[in-house]
Amino acid sequence: MKIAVIGTGSMGSGLGQAFARNQEVVMGSRDPERASEVAKNIGAAGGATYADAARDADVVVLALPWKAVEETVPALGDLSGKILLDITNPYTEGGLQNVEPSSSEEVQRLAPGAHVVKGWNTVYARNLIDPDFEGVAASVFICGDDARAKDVVIGLAKEIGFVPEDVGPLSSAEPLTKLLGIMGALRLGPDTQLRLLRR
Repeated sequence: MKIAVIGTGSMGSGLGQAFARNQEVVMGSRDPERASEVAKNIGAAGGATYADAARDADVVVLALPWKAVEETVPALGDLSGKILLDITNPYTEGGLQNVEPSSSEEVQRLAPGAHVVKGWNTVYARNLIDPDFEGVAASVFICGDDARAKDVVIGLAKEIGFVPEDVGPLSSAEPLTKLLGIMGALRLGPDTQLRLLRR
């Protein structure tokens, strides 16, 4: 499977490194030299511009600051039929913003032909490489409207050591964002991770 990671920050490079263990990963950046450097450091296949990275990918990971999403998604080219994995959170200078109906549904509006799946937005970057906490694997909450796309993302999550939890349609992205806000209010830092326990 070919995966394009759009963004070379801590979340993009962390998830790219995790996926690169088993998949072909290309890092995408506005600066292709930066993308190539990050790719070399994390064991990815290479680096490219945003559009070049996304062109041949089966899965495109959106790992950008929220303020860059509206401009960047259309610049990725035709994403029809591709899985667009949205790991963003609507942070601005004013903090975590409320986006109606949800941030991921806004991403879907920007890429109408893509199969948008939300995931990893409640996971800290430092936990992407090793989501094991004293023998307990962390959960990753996944939502989306396309069952096949969710199944692909669920498979990727299992592959890198997470316990995927399907939490429903893309409209569930807004409660996931609120969950992140609760984590922040409780001052749950990067040494904390979530695991859904079933009785």
